[in-house]
Amino acid sequence: MVEPEAAFAVASVLAVVTVAVLLRACSRRAAPATPRRREEARAHRRGAVMADAAFFAGGVADVDAGLDDAALRALPKLIYGNEEAEAAGKTKAACCAVCLGEYAGGDVLRMLPRCGHAFHQRCVDRWLRLHQTCPVCRSPPALSPAAATALAAPTHP
Repeated sequence: MVEPEAAFAVASVLAVVTVAVLLRACSRRAAPATPRRREEARAHRRGAVMADAAFFAGGVADVDAGLDDAALRALPKLIYGNEEAEAAGKTKAACCAVCLGEYAGGDVLRMLPRCGHAFHQRCVDRWLRLHQTCPVCRSPPALSPAAATALAAPTHP
């Protein structure tokens, strides 16, 4: 036969667990889902990947917010450890602000012309496909094509 104290302990634990499960279920139904949570649930049901998950997983989501490939290719590249780049003083930082990895000799860096910050090419290209600003100072990496052509066009009457 089971001792009354053990039976009471088991029944108490089961009651506490049942109440906890019921409270959790009721609170989830009562609280309206946030738009982000609804979007994630829909994407999960469809098997889609969210934009931020794609960025951190190494892929790039199709997002209109960042720069296109032509704009990325227009940004200058340099090789870390190259004597010409070091002589010009173009690589002041010793690590990439996106991945926090240190630069090694031969790494391909992309330099943003407006602010002069440099990053690993792969890191900053992923960033700039999702955002239109420098990861460090948030300035735009270069003039927009319309602004560049407006500045280059002669303004003679």
